[in-house]
Amino acid sequence: MPTSDGLQRYVNLLLAVILTVTALYFGKGLFLMLVVSGLLAFLVLPVAKLIERTRAPRWLGSAVATLLVLITVLSFFFLLGWQFKSFGGDLPQLREAFTEKGTRLLQWMEERTHIDQREQVRWFNERLSEVASSGGEMAMDLFRTTGSALASIVPIPIFIFLLLQFRAKFRTFFEQLGTTGEGAVLDIMVKISTLSRKYLRGVLIVILILGVLNSIGFLILGLKYAILLGFAIGFLNVIPYIGVLIGSLLPMIIALLTKDSAMYVLGALGVCLITQFLENNFITPYIVGSSVSLNPLASLVALLAAGMLWGVVGMILAIPITGMIKIVCDSIPSLRPWGFILGEERHYNGDGGRRRFLRRSARPVPPPAAP
Repeated sequence: MPTSDGLQRYVNLLLAVILTVTALYFGKGLFLMLVVSGLLAFLVLPVAKLIERTRAPRWLGSAVATLLVLITVLSFFFLLGWQFKSFGGDLPQLREAFTEKGTRLLQWMEERTHIDQREQVRWFNERLSEVASSGGEMAMDLFRTTGSALASIVPIPIFIFLLLQFRAKFRTFFEQLGTTGEGAVLDIMVKISTLSRKYLRGVLIVILILGVLNSIGFLILGLKYAILLGFAIGFLNVIPYIGVLIGSLLPMIIALLTKDSAMYVLGALGVCLITQFLENNFITPYIVGSSVSLNPLASLVALLAAGMLWGVVGMILAIPITGMIKIVCDSIPSLRPWGFILGEERHYNGDGGRRRFLRRSARPVPPPAAP
């Protein structure tokens, strides 16, 4: 019976989704380590190939590429540590500035609302105690997550080296999976590799450009921790929507605490707005392009879902992982409607757009070059 078959397919799909989400949640440590290692291996694969073209052994190319990742990551943490050291030394002054600004705010509110400052402080302390009561558990969860993340970082260079070293074995494995009516597995993996490499390279360049531009703007304003703030905004920009908002608030708060004039707050906001305008209209379209052609709705859903499953790291990885899923859906005829719903709106325009989409979906896709 058609109704019975449709119900059975729905039940099977629902069970598959539930089991997949359960496995991703409880095995997030292993999955995050494998995903991050795979993405970084895709990124430095051209370096390993370049070394091997000099007739060097494969292990040497894999080792040099892995070492490049290590040096880059350690340099980044060294830069952040240098800035955080300066920030930590200024914490007493920032605390005093926060107290002074808070007193001025209470006075202003008393003048406007005629509510006594003691009542305002009492209300604030009550809210603060409520946050503190739940903040202990949040802090413990944060420390546990941080410890788990640090434990997961240690094996990543080993995984990168092994993935690069045994990539021929993986290629043979995907070739042996063969080509079915749904598409060649190796072709799909090559597309995923190409997309991942292009996306990651573009994102790293965008982070660097935004970090430099924001740092220059904050240095011109005379803000403290300009380099830390600039690159923090660049890194948070990886998280769509949410990261941009948080990144814009940080320099405004520092300007409010360290400067006497509100014009510096507006100046910090102006720097963020200018760099975001440049990033949205020129930097990202030119550098990253349409390597991950996801529509805003799909991006937001993926961002929230990955954040629920894997936390902040999941939010960072949400877009490239969803882009990989879109590649798989676009490459398999029976899943192309899902790839279409994830893609950008410009691919569909009324009935004529639907006919063009169907014609494009029916065209044979030439196999990409081997990795």
